[in-house]
Amino acid sequence: MGNKKKEQFFKKHENDQKNIVVTINDSYPKFSFEFCFVSNKSVEKINKSEKVALIEKIVHLSKITWAEIKALPRQQGFEKIDKKSFQKLPGVPALFKDENKITVFRLPSGKGRLVGYIVDETFFIVWVDTKFDMYKH
Repeated sequence: MGNKKKEQFFKKHENDQKNIVVTINDSYPKFSFEFCFVSNKSVEKINKSEKVALIEKIVHLSKITWAEIKALPRQQGFEKIDKKSFQKLPGVPALFKDENKITVFRLPSGKGRLVGYIVDETFFIVWVDTKFDMYKH
């Protein structure tokens, strides 16, 4: 008798899970530095105050969903910029070579910009532009 109830519980739970639809907008962002070590715009090349600003930005964004991030003004959230607008794109990872839009998040206090690509709920940080010389502002 106990096993039958367990089976019924698990069957019901399985059906409940099928009805839940989670979209990217409902997800919290993930951040990857996987591709951020191949150029002179790497996270390793920035100073301590810029690293603090980067961490503050990631911590702030990690507390809100993609839907909330998308609703922010571009100065606090992000914008997608045409690849043609960039003057410098050193070391574009093969995974993103065919992408025409590049995502830019601004760091607090005018410390720079995180430049990369969004795939599903992950923002791949490829460049950290602290000299503001990757594209015209």
